[in-house]
Amino acid sequence: MPAHFFAILPMMFIVLAGVLPPRAAAAPAPMAPASPEAPLPLRARLDDEAIRQAVRETLAQSPDQSASPASGDVLSGDRYQAFSRDFKEAKKPSCLGPDALKFQPSSIGTRNWNIGLGGLFALPFWAAAIARGKCQ
Repeated sequence: MPAHFFAILPMMFIVLAGVLPPRAAAAPAPMAPASPEAPLPLRARLDDEAIRQAVRETLAQSPDQSASPASGDVLSGDRYQAFSRDFKEAKKPSCLGPDALKFQPSSIGTRNWNIGLGGLFALPFWAAAIARGKCQ
């Protein structure tokens, strides 16, 4: 832990002591017995049948969910992930990095035949990528 943490620790206790409310000295008063007119506490009113009835009423009031099923594409992140991937792939690579010839292929050929060049034979293509602005 940083050394300054221990230096500010006493100050934190002083600030917290001023912010927090003081504790009550006396114990809380006991609850008075319920009078016959007073409603029952919530815990006493909640039984299994009351909960079942509340669920039935809620389901009867809510619209039918099976009528309009939600498509799975609404909350999926497929479009955003694809956009993020495309954005990263479109970034210009560094001219000194391993993918400097990403937008300047180092190959010679036509549609029918293709010769890929690498190593020292790719130096002209690397220079062309720099000259054309295909890398940074």
